[in-house]
Amino acid sequence: MTDETEIVLILLSLYNSIYKKMLMKPEVPVPDSNHCATGFHQFVGGFVIDLPCVLTEYKTLLVHDIYSLIDFCDNGGMVERAVRFFDAYLSGYVVTIVVLDLESGELIKRKHRLNNNVLPCNWVLTYTDNLNPKNIKDDLLEFDF
Repeated sequence: MTDETEIVLILLSLYNSIYKKMLMKPEVPVPDSNHCATGFHQFVGGFVIDLPCVLTEYKTLLVHDIYSLIDFCDNGGMVERAVRFFDAYLSGYVVTIVVLDLESGELIKRKHRLNNNVLPCNWVLTYTDNLNPKNIKDDLLEFDF
């Protein structure tokens, strides 16, 4: 690991601890029997977030993994960013994800209402491999005569 990488990881860990302790209101734990928490579960090292905006296998997001965040603009365009996933939290029926833009270093939050698939997603979080055309397997072209 280079010195720059170590410094970035130290700063991110420091930010994460300060962010959780000082900037966020403490969240009230939601019991599993509450229908509000149906699509939001935290486990050691990650989250399962059942939102239409999360396009990963089993809707699982692992802390510190790299994903692609795609924002859909009002003019019909879109902006793709490579991001590192840091945290997610539930406030009422709204799930907020917290990611770090790897290019600019900007901390980004995106929200979506839980258990409501009617609302459109103006952002999508997915694996970076899904967007690279070289990594897409086209099984239709592989066949035997």
